[in-house]
Amino acid sequence: MSSSSVVDKSIHAALISQENDKLKDLLLELKFVLKDDKAPERSAGDLIKEYDFEQSDITSVLSHPDVKVRQFGAYCVAGLYDEAAADELAGAYLREDVEYNKEHFVKALSQIKSFKCPESLYTRMDELLELLRGKRTDEHKHYVKEVRLLLGLLRSDAGRRAFTGQKLKSEIILTTNRNFREVTMSEVKGFPKKTFNAGVMVMCDDTTVLENIRTFEEMLFVPPFDEEEFGAIGTDREIAGRYVREVLKPYILERMKVKKGTRKLPVSFRLDIKGETVQSKETELQRFLSEVVEEESGFEFINVRNDFDIQIRFVTRKTGVLKPLVKFFVPGDTRFDYKTVDIAAGIKPYLAALICRLCAEYMSEDARVLDPFCGAGTLLVERDRAMKTEFLFGSDIFPTACASAEKNLTRAGLAGKSKIINKDFLSLEHKELFNELITDLPFETEKKTVSDLEKIFTAFFARVDRLLEKGSYMFVYTRNAALFKKQIARHGITIVKCHEISKREGAYLFILKN
Repeated sequence: MSSSSVVDKSIHAALISQENDKLKDLLLELKFVLKDDKAPERSAGDLIKEYDFEQSDITSVLSHPDVKVRQFGAYCVAGLYDEAAADELAGAYLREDVEYNKEHFVKALSQIKSFKCPESLYTRMDELLELLRGKRTDEHKHYVKEVRLLLGLLRSDAGRRAFTGQKLKSEIILTTNRNFREVTMSEVKGFPKKTFNAGVMVMCDDTTVLENIRTFEEMLFVPPFDEEEFGAIGTDREIAGRYVREVLKPYILERMKVKKGTRKLPVSFRLDIKGETVQSKETELQRFLSEVVEEESGFEFINVRNDFDIQIRFVTRKTGVLKPLVKFFVPGDTRFDYKTVDIAAGIKPYLAALICRLCAEYMSEDARVLDPFCGAGTLLVERDRAMKTEFLFGSDIFPTACASAEKNLTRAGLAGKSKIINKDFLSLEHKELFNELITDLPFETEKKTVSDLEKIFTAFFARVDRLLEKGSYMFVYTRNAALFKKQIARHGITIVKCHEISKREGAYLFILKN
């Protein structure tokens, strides 16, 4: 039998004595213990003993008359017994007769590591969708919550829909750095195209060709939109509903088919509003348009917060009209799939690719390349993608950055010709001189002042003389251009070119010769 200290926490004893308040308190406490990542590590077996929660108690807890006992109990059962309790937890979910409590059972089921959804859960999804398509009741908001959670659970079991729009004629926007839209424009071959303020617009019937271009940030699809007919989409419920039914829904579903042999599930989406003129009403508009998309699609589209299949983005035109765009996350963007880990201040991969493109005419094949502030290694990978290198060497003062860089370089297939060391560049030594440098310099933050940067920039040039062959090129991206330029002048370094990457951010790319 349990010790006296454990008896005080005995869920089994509280069930037998019908001490419902104590039972609720114990289950709630145990729920928080299971959720607390910072709590001392205790195995499920240890907690089962500590709280005297026997497997034979599961049925009693999940069918208890008190709704809170069932709710807290569901989380505890999933956390303690995992797959062993999956079927019983799923059955309790389907038997639960308090609608607002059902979502907690779905959340609990989502915690189970290898949960295989029974057919009854797909049946429940069909029931929920029919309820949502029918006459609205007081339970509507609970049905919506439940269906969103259940969709995530079922999708992890059944898989996502496939993107089938590769060969469909589509108007596509490739968003780019605004100052260098022509770089991406020059890489688009064989399709009508034009630049505009946000990037390059392409009329395309084979998106696989575009997927190899590295200098754009996002690929956005432009559904048909008649401004004269649907200009009031952001304010008029009837017009917005008609656009969803007649244009947006068929457009998206034509490009997202159900995979052969898999179950048909709703498409999950996230809706965003972009544009300064709508900022004050952004949340209100998001809510309005999200509801319209769900309801007018017959709940074939379900609004979720995370891990969505598509993003529906409404952008404000100068006329004030909201224009829809669609970003498909299925299939995912594989251009930079080497980047499995990142750091907070890391450079975006498409920007690293753009920097390498702008520097390409000064790069040497089989160069020995140094990145003294390598972060997660993105610039080193993109440098090798732009032109084959002999050796890549990175250093960073932060151990987590070095670990990230090593993983990313390995994933990129560059482990055999790269080395990352955790060392301050200012004390870095290397037997063999490098003949090229590429880096994203540290920038001003709350922890790094202008005075700190001045010291770093001064020491940077002093150290470069000891690590680079004379006449080597340096490709330096900085968000403190004025300060960096002063140091260039003091050290007699030749500026070959200077590109303004972002005037607003003060970001510039310097091509220097040592």
